[in-house]
Amino acid sequence: MRRYLTIIQNKMGKLYIPILLLIFSIVIFFILYSNLKPRVLDIELYQVSDETIRAQSTVEDLEKTIENRQVAADNVAPVYSYNADLNSVQTEKIHLLFATVKETNKLAEEQYQEAVKDEKSKADLNEKEENKTLAIVAKRLTPKEKLSLFNAKLINNDEETKEFVNSLPEWSVLELLGAAEGIANQIEKATTKTLSDVMSTSIRVDELSKKKQEAISSLDYWEFTADQQRVASLILDNSLIENNVYNDQVTQKQRESAKASVQPALILQGQVIVQEGHVVDSNVIKQVKLLGLLDNKSSYHLFYSLFLLLLAQALVLFYLGKTKKDSLLKKGQELTLYVLAMTSTLLVLKGLSLMQESGLANISLLFPAALAPIVLTTFSSRRYGIVSNGFLVAFSLFLFRENTGSNSTFILSLFYLFSGMMGTMITKKRIVDQFLNTFMWVSFFNALFIGSLIFYLNLSFFSSDALLISLFALGSGLISYFLAVLFSPYLELLFTDNAVLTLMKLENPANPLLKELVIKTPGTYHHSLMVANLSANAVGAIGGDALFARVACYYHDVGKLRHSLFFVENLPSGMENPHNLLTPYESRDIIFGHVSEGVKILKEAKIPQSIIDICAQHHGTTLMKFFYIKAKELDETVQESDFRYPGPKPQTKEAAVINIADSAEAAVRSMTKPTKETIERFIHQLINSRMTDGQFDECTISIKELKIVEKSICEGLNGTFHSRIEYPSLDDKNLNKSNA
Repeated sequence: MRRYLTIIQNKMGKLYIPILLLIFSIVIFFILYSNLKPRVLDIELYQVSDETIRAQSTVEDLEKTIENRQVAADNVAPVYSYNADLNSVQTEKIHLLFATVKETNKLAEEQYQEAVKDEKSKADLNEKEENKTLAIVAKRLTPKEKLSLFNAKLINNDEETKEFVNSLPEWSVLELLGAAEGIANQIEKATTKTLSDVMSTSIRVDELSKKKQEAISSLDYWEFTADQQRVASLILDNSLIENNVYNDQVTQKQRESAKASVQPALILQGQVIVQEGHVVDSNVIKQVKLLGLLDNKSSYHLFYSLFLLLLAQALVLFYLGKTKKDSLLKKGQELTLYVLAMTSTLLVLKGLSLMQESGLANISLLFPAALAPIVLTTFSSRRYGIVSNGFLVAFSLFLFRENTGSNSTFILSLFYLFSGMMGTMITKKRIVDQFLNTFMWVSFFNALFIGSLIFYLNLSFFSSDALLISLFALGSGLISYFLAVLFSPYLELLFTDNAVLTLMKLENPANPLLKELVIKTPGTYHHSLMVANLSANAVGAIGGDALFARVACYYHDVGKLRHSLFFVENLPSGMENPHNLLTPYESRDIIFGHVSEGVKILKEAKIPQSIIDICAQHHGTTLMKFFYIKAKELDETVQESDFRYPGPKPQTKEAAVINIADSAEAAVRSMTKPTKETIERFIHQLINSRMTDGQFDECTISIKELKIVEKSICEGLNGTFHSRIEYPSLDDKNLNKSNA
């Protein structure tokens, strides 16, 4: 099946994913179509309804809501606020007025003194005309002349101050410019004190005239001339303003708050619009129109909603594939798995929805919501599991939208969401190896959720409804796990090349390649069995795929079938080693050849690629030391790289372990008298040398895992190459003595 899928993908190329997404979206549309068809009511005003009509969704009566909110806003009284800051603002304007007057007078005086100084300088040149010169030129500016200086200074003030000063008549400013400094200070003091006293209390608009009159009257207590009092009165009249003003911002805020406090006028889901046998009035017609049950066009919003949801799903899936660094073939396989998982689970969900509509209450809780997330997380990635969970919940809203009158659809979706989320928390291993982690978590969560649901619905724990709900929910967890276990081997066959069923088939000694190994290379076969035992135990100890490691070891040396006698384990006892007749380079090529020939043989036998990769990687790029040293003895210029295996280096943990176990088993077998200490020392040195040589740089095995592997392989070899009792020979003489 996997082979056919690969052929289809290769033929379609880059078009495979877009076409698959399109077909998948169309399939989902047809699965959900019957739940989307518009339902148009045939009712007329002032006619008797032939059915009880309920709201299928919660909608807002916007017209009524706006009306209620406007009434609430109109009932809010205008807000007036006392602004104490206006006192200091208006007082500051008076201070700035007098400060400008003082600066103007100071500047005029400076100009006068400068003129006097100039005339004195001229007088030094002509003493006779000194008095005449001073009398003609040096004179102070008049208030009228100072006015231009005053206006120039006024420009530097803020707009409000300029507006305040410009509101005063020109004669009042001239009066201030011509007044003595002491008089100006008195006017400033009188006006600011009076203004501050009056504005320290609340002043409304209707009280402003009275307050101004009182303020102006209080100036009678100051010793001013008539003109000075007129100026002070004008200043007070223009600076005194109301400080208890209408606060538009607060008023609007309170009105908006009043509007917001009014709840929307809702037609609630499940609400009875009209009962069977009752007359349809104008209010019923209005509510039915709002629900879209009289307009065929308005009922198509569900189709638009589903279209956007399908588009979102397609874009998310396309993005997931785009961001992954896998091959196009791998991306297509993962998407195919997603499509199969989602389609099958949606069909199950569709069936349950039909059963629930026929009268089987709460049967939808039996849906295995965690199935698709478990399968996708295991065989693809957790991201695909999470995406499937989210869209499955979204599609369920369409399937169960007819369940009106309660929050059942919402509760059901929550149950699916969290149950599926538990399914995505499994680790990426074989499902059958994760019983506690998968089944227990999903079932435990379902039990807690259902307990919460029973309390929420105010049901008795021992009522028939509660027991049925609990049974369905727990059954959902059971079904999710056991269906995942049931389909797991077949999904592995479809989407992985190291499926359990495939490995078990390859593990069978009746396999043609293994039979050929037994017959032609019995030593290599025995070596492979030993390496398989060592590797499987070590890989299992670090959480890897032990079965795959074992089977891969059976086939890792099939290349030795080509020149079996050139490998020492296959050499009959007493036969001369054929390498003695060859040069180091010829021997090297034969030894190297068992890797490349093995890959070729495995490909011809259509063995899974993952096992072929182990064959290619089991020596990495290690140095063939024996023949390298022999070549070095003949030629000092020989390069080390000429005697290194072509690789590649181990790419997986399993390949790294097999790399170690293969060398360890062969080396220990060649020892004359292996002891526990010598075996452990050798294995430790072997692993360290491989690490130093960078053989494990391209796989994810850690130092901690290598220590576990070292311990496991040492235990395995110590158990195999243990000490044996050397039995003494009994000659005839000793035998006679013993008989005597």
